[in-house]
Amino acid sequence: VYDNSSGGSYAYRSSKSALNNIVKSLSVDLAGEVSVVLLHPGYVRTDMTKGNGLIDVDESVEGMLRAIEATDATVGFRFVDFKACLIPW
Repeated sequence: VYDNSSGGSYAYRSSKSALNNIVKSLSVDLAGEVSVVLLHPGYVRTDMTKGNGLIDVDESVEGMLRAIEATDATVGFRFVDFKACLIPW
């Protein structure tokens, strides 16, 4: 939300907010059973960004896989980017 400087995209932004809340609630409901990781793929060069992203799809996917693998099973919930850096909730 803090980096929204362009406005617009109401349905897209609303769906992302809903997803974030669903995943957080899921982590509470499944606490002690599974770890839940919410991933930010980065600003990826795709059709959606009209090729203006900072990274390519392969870099994003490889980074997200590393972020998942780096998740400690004792942590119930993490919100991280494709570099496995924690994103403030």
